[in-house]
Amino acid sequence: MKILHITFSKSGGAGIGVKRLQESLKQRKIKNETFFFDEFLNSKFQISNKIIWYLHIFLKKILIRFFSSLKKKNSISLNIFSNFNLSKLIKNKNPDIVHLHWIGNEMISMKQISQINKPLVWTMHDMWPVLGCEHYTSNNRFIHGFSSYNRPDYERGLDLDKITWDRKFKYLKKKKINIICPSNWIKSKVKKSFIFRSKDKFLCPYMIDQSQWKILPKKKLFISKEGPKKKTIIFFSATSSVNYRKGFSYLVEVINRYLKKENYLLLVAGTKPKLFDDLLIEKKFLGNVNSQKLLNKIYCSSDILVVPSILETFGQVFTEAGICGRPSVAFDGTGASDIIEHKITGYLAKYKSSKDLANGILWCEKKIKTQKNFSTLIRKKIIKKFSYEKNISKMIKIYGKILENYQHLNDKNL
Repeated sequence: MKILHITFSKSGGAGIGVKRLQESLKQRKIKNETFFFDEFLNSKFQISNKIIWYLHIFLKKILIRFFSSLKKKNSISLNIFSNFNLSKLIKNKNPDIVHLHWIGNEMISMKQISQINKPLVWTMHDMWPVLGCEHYTSNNRFIHGFSSYNRPDYERGLDLDKITWDRKFKYLKKKKINIICPSNWIKSKVKKSFIFRSKDKFLCPYMIDQSQWKILPKKKLFISKEGPKKKTIIFFSATSSVNYRKGFSYLVEVINRYLKKENYLLLVAGTKPKLFDDLLIEKKFLGNVNSQKLLNKIYCSSDILVVPSILETFGQVFTEAGICGRPSVAFDGTGASDIIEHKITGYLAKYKSSKDLANGILWCEKKIKTQKNFSTLIRKKIIKKFSYEKNISKMIKIYGKILENYQHLNDKNL
């Protein structure tokens, strides 16, 4: 069996998920490799492709800024054009299965996907495959189909969501695609979606390599927790500082309204959200953290991970914090609900309730002080559910079933 993964980049949650899947398959002697689009563009032989891609990005920005009202939205992908020869790539690599991952940002056109002549798998790293051009949404257009009748009242100009969704419907509705869902939350969205509801769906979470993450002793901690006044250290991590779905405003309200500010220190990894200027507690901004070993130290330097996302497919920060023995606080009703065991390994607050989010932080503080084996318990729970050993056999079985069904269908058509 040979798998070809196709994704935009090594960075971000999707990129990390792909790399971990690739590593776990290699441990089981399954041949697989990954095509990273950004690496392809940055190679010295692809200057013309890079220029064309930049032109497509520029065209997208023109359409959004001058002809639609989507300019305030985040992560918009039209994918009208293709910026590399997918058919040639598949022919040269000759995989048994093509596995698509995060392919937005004008990487692959819908027409190209429809022309893939191999068993096709697509992991739902976000909602974009079932939506229009946005990557997440709170409205229900994707359930009934995008039309002029269900367009939000506040949108004006070109309906880029509908235009993009129409192309997905045209090329993907009847295409045999096997959908991998990292969480029950995203699986529920796929089940409801007009385009993908009839396709085969498999639940398989993101995995984590337990050998790479440790509960570190104090002497190895990145930030010392010693001092005359020990503070509870809250850790928050997000790659985007402007993405509304990460719930910045809820964390600001929690800290400024419900917590005793002198008792806390906030660590922030990633780009600094502008809203955090309003925080009334001590805070340290760590910037982008690309080293896994450094990230391990940061998790172990903190006491509690708090990421109040309102739309989240999975949230690998929760498995990373957990395998480092740290409890997490998040909103229930997102992908985090598959990871955090309420009042066992962390706290699932009532959806969009800042007050209950604060309750979660207080619960974790109390648990840390009163339960000596709390960190060990959290780590064991995460390993049991999300380790390579637990999940890779399941993924290999899914690949095997997809291959078997594809071959059976081909034999039937002969």
